[in-house]
Amino acid sequence: MSKILSMKTTFFIALTCILSVCYGQRNPAYEPVRKDLMQWDSIRGGWIYEAVLSIQTKQPVPDRTFPEDLTPVELFSLAPERDRESLQSTLSGMNQSDAFTQLMSTLVNATYCSANQGRSYGDPHIVTFDNTSYSFQTVGEFILTKVGDYFEVQARQKPQRDDFSLNTAVAINLYGDRIAYYAEDVPDGSNSPLWLNGKPIRLEGRTYYLPCGGSIRLIGRNYIVSGPLGEKVIIDNRGSANRGFVNLTVNYPSCNIQQVSGLLGNANRNRQDEFQVNQINQTTNLTGFIGMNSPEFASLSQDVEQRYQNEIIKDFAEIHRVTQERSLFDYRPGLTTSFYTDRSFPRIIRTFNSIPNTNRDAARNRCQQMGVSEAEMNGCIFDAYYLDLNPNPIPTPPPATEGVILNKLRHPMVNSNTIAPSKFPENEAQPLPTKPIDSTSKPSEYEPVTKPSTEPVKPAINFKVPEPKAPNVSKPISEPKPIKTPPASPAPKSPPASVPSKGKG
Repeated sequence: MSKILSMKTTFFIALTCILSVCYGQRNPAYEPVRKDLMQWDSIRGGWIYEAVLSIQTKQPVPDRTFPEDLTPVELFSLAPERDRESLQSTLSGMNQSDAFTQLMSTLVNATYCSANQGRSYGDPHIVTFDNTSYSFQTVGEFILTKVGDYFEVQARQKPQRDDFSLNTAVAINLYGDRIAYYAEDVPDGSNSPLWLNGKPIRLEGRTYYLPCGGSIRLIGRNYIVSGPLGEKVIIDNRGSANRGFVNLTVNYPSCNIQQVSGLLGNANRNRQDEFQVNQINQTTNLTGFIGMNSPEFASLSQDVEQRYQNEIIKDFAEIHRVTQERSLFDYRPGLTTSFYTDRSFPRIIRTFNSIPNTNRDAARNRCQQMGVSEAEMNGCIFDAYYLDLNPNPIPTPPPATEGVILNKLRHPMVNSNTIAPSKFPENEAQPLPTKPIDSTSKPSEYEPVTKPSTEPVKPAINFKVPEPKAPNVSKPISEPKPIKTPPASPAPKSPPASVPSKGKG
């Protein structure tokens, strides 16, 4: 008897939960939004509505019911302008403090506004969202950017010799999904560099749908990680037989009014305040910012540039260093972020202004021929001279909406990672099983290949070189064309990693 009552109770609880979910999906306060989306497209619009509700409640979005491999914002960017304006007007009359309203407004606005773009490339150099740049030859794991509570990008920098480091891994939080790419030190020692929520995945020719509404595409050697509301990280795999590293391009809609922090700056269109050190640590003497792409930078003496770089390493790096509690990376058993941290690095500080003019001119010509922008020119020259890195202009993969035409659908069709539309039966993206590793293996320690410099560190100085305020250089996003995504090639494989090392000789 008690067993029967228990079964009835369980059934009642389950039924209550189902009804609660259904009621939540038909919240009367959100009904005008649902009607606007359904009037545009009953199948695609209905999915966007359910997807944003799922994001708000931190639940996986429902499977796509249409053939296009698009995120919610990519899909709605193809809607006629009158439909987007109608929804925008509806949202303006709703409670602006409501989480669903905020998320849906961000989605709609992102179909109109330009993108903020930041970069971490080479050995490495940073280009901020406000389009100024600096060198950041440090070792450890750092927050590249954090936008509100939904979007964060972290980079792991490993030493190459005693004077340079490279980005060897990146980890991303995208609305609750944790995506990571390991050009070196794959956590399970396998040759599967791409991980999702703690497990390796493989892309085989088509878009991989993230549980929380984003996607991952592979075009050439670039992994494009797209968020549901317009965020994007391009992971440019620059690995070779001698070294594995990545260049990173980060975009997010400029109309996203969330607070922005990290190595890529605060995105307030002011180049002068990228280093907020003084507001956090009153003991530092860093009171100004000299961008690597500014006219003043080229006139700095080698001595001043070296001291300036030392200030960045000593103070600014610590503010944005990843703690174990905040880390988005996966680690081998027994390892933490501290294993990849070396505060004594760089042991030798190289400078742009010590490069001979003849070598500088030759490198500049090489970088210009490869299409490197002026914002990244000095960094490209620096990399070419000191590490012989090939020039790497900003990747410009075609948008996911290119060639997509939204034909009217008569009925929903299943489109998931394991069940694709009939036109793509062979192109599936499947999770990979995790390869067990030897938890008793010990990682090797990094040993410098040259002796640390004996030159004493000179005292910090104030930098108050005025720099003209730069205009907003973000380019507006053009109206997307109705288009189809080209199939992606198989993912490049990283060489098997036996044991992580702290650096390379």
